[in-house]
Amino acid sequence: MCTQRKHSLDSYLSEIRELKERMRQVFPSYIASLKELSSLPEEFERRFWASHVKALLQTVKADYENFQAKAQKVDFLGQFMTLGIGVALKAGGMQPIVPPPPIQLGIVILPSGEIKPTVLYERRPQQDAILLSIDRFEAIAQRLMDGIMKGEIVPESEEEIPKLVYSLALKVAQSSPEL
Repeated sequence: MCTQRKHSLDSYLSEIRELKERMRQVFPSYIASLKELSSLPEEFERRFWASHVKALLQTVKADYENFQAKAQKVDFLGQFMTLGIGVALKAGGMQPIVPPPPIQLGIVILPSGEIKPTVLYERRPQQDAILLSIDRFEAIAQRLMDGIMKGEIVPESEEEIPKLVYSLALKVAQSSPEL
């Protein structure tokens, strides 16, 4: 009986050694899984705020496209009227009118965070307003999403996102004034 007990104690010790070895093998992947699991709430929050930026971008693009369609109608009517007046002036022996340049559209971002499409002119519609092309606006929104996903920028509320777009656009405008 004593030998059976000794034998079972020896086998028990060898099983413990095997278990220790298996644990050493499994431990690094277990720790990595725990770290990944603990980072999920941060990842979720980052994706949540990035989706708000994406929704803002889609809204601004839709507004821009509607504004662009209306501007094209106005531009077409202006070109048509200019052509008609030019024909009448030419028939009367006068010089025809030079057609106006095509309308240039863009996005204006106000310090309040309001973002809307506009016609680009030499002067800004409001002090501290930022005028951008739609492509530049998309690039700035993408930079904001990247900053959020990296954890460099953490919005507090949905209303803060347009103001973050404004501050990022202001930084970009100061570094390269030709927007």
